[in-house]
Amino acid sequence: MLYFNEWGIATLVCTLYTLVLLLYLISLKEKQLYTRDMTLFFFGAVGLNVGYLWSALVIGPLGGDHRFITVGVVFIPLVYMIQFAHHFPENKKTRASRIAFWTSLTLGLALVVHFYFNALQTRPDFDFQGELFNYPQEMGAWVARGMILMILWFTVVLTYRSFKMERKERRAARQLVVAMLIPTLLPGIVNVLYNGGRISHSTFQQGYVLTSLLGYTAIVLVFINNTVERTSFMTKIVGISLVTLLLAIQALSAFSGQQTHRSYDRIHGLQAQSYVVTGQEPVSPVAYAKPLESLDQGKLVKRSERTDFMARHFRQMEPHSDDLYVAYHVPPAGENQGDVIEVGYRYQEYRQFIHDSMIGTAILTLALVLSVLILYPIFFSRSLVKPLHSLLDGVGQVEEGDFEVKIPVMVEDEIGYLSRAFNNMVKSILDARQKLQDYAENLELKVDERTKEVTEKMQQIHEMKVQQDGDYYLTYLIGRPLQTNRNKSDRINTEFYVEQKKKFVFKERSADLGGDICVTGNLRLGPQARRHTVFMNGDAMGKSMQGAGGAIVMGTAMNNILARSAGDDRVLNVSPEEWLTETYEELHNLFLAFDGLMMLSAVVGVIDEETGMMTYFNAEHPWTVLYRKGQATFIEQELMLRKLGSPSEFKFQVQRFQLEPGDVLFAGSDGRDDLDLSGGADVRTINEDETLFLKYVEEADGDLLAIVDRIHATGTVTDDLSLLRVGFQETGSGSKIGDIDSLLRMAREGQQGNDVSGALRKLDQLLEIDPDHGNALRLKGRILMMENRYQEAVQPLSQLAELEPDNSDAFFSLSVCYKHLRQHDMAIQTGERVASAQPGRIANLINLADSYRVTGNLDRARELAEKALDLEPENPSAKKLSDLIRSAAQA
Repeated sequence: MLYFNEWGIATLVCTLYTLVLLLYLISLKEKQLYTRDMTLFFFGAVGLNVGYLWSALVIGPLGGDHRFITVGVVFIPLVYMIQFAHHFPENKKTRASRIAFWTSLTLGLALVVHFYFNALQTRPDFDFQGELFNYPQEMGAWVARGMILMILWFTVVLTYRSFKMERKERRAARQLVVAMLIPTLLPGIVNVLYNGGRISHSTFQQGYVLTSLLGYTAIVLVFINNTVERTSFMTKIVGISLVTLLLAIQALSAFSGQQTHRSYDRIHGLQAQSYVVTGQEPVSPVAYAKPLESLDQGKLVKRSERTDFMARHFRQMEPHSDDLYVAYHVPPAGENQGDVIEVGYRYQEYRQFIHDSMIGTAILTLALVLSVLILYPIFFSRSLVKPLHSLLDGVGQVEEGDFEVKIPVMVEDEIGYLSRAFNNMVKSILDARQKLQDYAENLELKVDERTKEVTEKMQQIHEMKVQQDGDYYLTYLIGRPLQTNRNKSDRINTEFYVEQKKKFVFKERSADLGGDICVTGNLRLGPQARRHTVFMNGDAMGKSMQGAGGAIVMGTAMNNILARSAGDDRVLNVSPEEWLTETYEELHNLFLAFDGLMMLSAVVGVIDEETGMMTYFNAEHPWTVLYRKGQATFIEQELMLRKLGSPSEFKFQVQRFQLEPGDVLFAGSDGRDDLDLSGGADVRTINEDETLFLKYVEEADGDLLAIVDRIHATGTVTDDLSLLRVGFQETGSGSKIGDIDSLLRMAREGQQGNDVSGALRKLDQLLEIDPDHGNALRLKGRILMMENRYQEAVQPLSQLAELEPDNSDAFFSLSVCYKHLRQHDMAIQTGERVASAQPGRIANLINLADSYRVTGNLDRARELAEKALDLEPENPSAKKLSDLIRSAAQA
């Protein structure tokens, strides 16, 4: 029969946790070589904990045979620890790893055979301190020395190899060394302290479980965060929850076990006393009751800190046998002089008593572990995975024209809010379309008799159009931050222009919507960490919302790839070709997941900042233009790849092109060629000459703004237009200074396209031509304020205020800047000037009142805040400020 106690629960906890980790590693597909080593490490750890579990549950000499299990498997994790040290992170076998494998394996087998030989000639005996059968400690001395040697071997190898690794890999290797030492070296130290009598068995149990669980968790977390193995946040949630749960169970079982032991001693001690003093037969059968002086048989060990008759003792009648008893020493009653009586109970009865208390914890542990492993995925499947799939299906149906779709809101969280917003957006579009259709069918018939009704209906149409524009504006706000020009290279200049075809106005805010997108950034690749510049110009298929959806997907994915590849100054030990191949596969598979509902043409390239070697791919995008020494040419001559998300008859290949200093590249969407040349004539004429763009590049001498001006001067752009300019080691400015109107327009479009640095550069060029240009000063100040660069914004706004003394907007913006810079006297001076000119300007009243509050003039602050509330009683900022003023007055 199996008997649970505290040590049984502890080993059960460790066995279950290592088994779960082993199954997780086994489930990984296409494992790396070092992942295989980690899997075999946990295989050995499971076997080791199974052996310990055997020792805890089986009483008698048979329980001592657990050493055949633990010693037999202990070198499996150690051998593969050493292999891991040799294979990480290059993932290849070397001559040194093979020598280390056979050497460590031979050493481990020799030590196992040595132990088995000695164990077969010896019988296990009862360990009174651990309350289990075991072989003499000296028999495992050589095994322990071998284990320490292999642990040190692993530590030295991985530490030594880490000095030759890149920074990121070196940090990961050293973290793995520390993590590996926690469940291997620390439990050994705890075991030595326990065997030396320095700590109690309860402390040993807690130390062993704590170091093992935390160590195994640390290994897995460091491993999956620093390797290429694919995982998910679900794995981490389940793992963290499981280890926390198991630690709590272990602490609870340890506390419960101590209470159970005390209860046993109290009950059986009192029964023994009653039996000796009154002769009353106890509930628990007594094995023997004899004077202590007459018992010279076997071995007696005290196992309690008590000094009275409830102190627990263990007596073994015959060595190497399970003839064990739990004994209590009962002194003579009252003033009677006599022998102390030893009352003994069968050891099995004692373990049964503990087992009855612990078995519930064991069953609960198994049930909770299964619940976490089964219920967590089920719960998150409903609350996260299924809602996301449902949302994507709904987007696909809308793209196909089905506006009757309604996504079920499964949970009331962020995803539920997004699903509800999507349903409302689709419903508003559907309502607008249906109502417009009704009006188109009935308007002509009722125009004479229902003029008033038609007017009312048109007003409703306008309101619905505003609502529809609101949906467009929300999409515009989502997509705008994804147009990122994050290139920081000193040798490669990047600049882009994006003009979406769909234009609309929402609440006096002009915006546009379309499928064109540009992204740039930087990478460090290869063993020498060479700097590279990455660029992408893309054009999503579809009009308005459909194209904008594709651009958002591409922008999100591309920015995420760049952040993942270059975040925290990361260096990737891959070639540009490998990085581009992996990027293409990730993007292509992402768009394939939409089953043809979303496709995108794109040019994605990587340029070595020192050599100018460009690696790139063109996925059915307009051909890339090279401008070299005054001549513009296409660098592609034939189609090499289909759009992202579209099945392709071409095999993917990375293209290479050598740039020379001074070269300029242009990538652009179809809008650069799709021009309406009719000029208002009845017959529409569309440009079919692809070389016309080459002429623009040469005439503009490679200047992006001048190229855009020539495109607009030639005809009407009929599609989304985006141009990306990449200059390699240019000696000059790379472009000519356009006229004032062109520079101002381009600066505004750069601001709308989220190209803040480009917009500011154009404004600085304009102000070099006309330092007192009011619109340029106004736009520069506005952009700097939006970027929270208030100190820089003061200069153009101050100059504008001097040029236009009656411009209250300039003085109000200055007041806001001064307030943010904590120059409250200047903020009050400029704010009072606005208040005199525009006494009903609520934003200025609130800003000015807050400045007075900070400077301590609470009376003036209260007066201005009350005036703002009189003008707009429900203004939240005015309410909050009024509360702050009231609190300051009461302080």
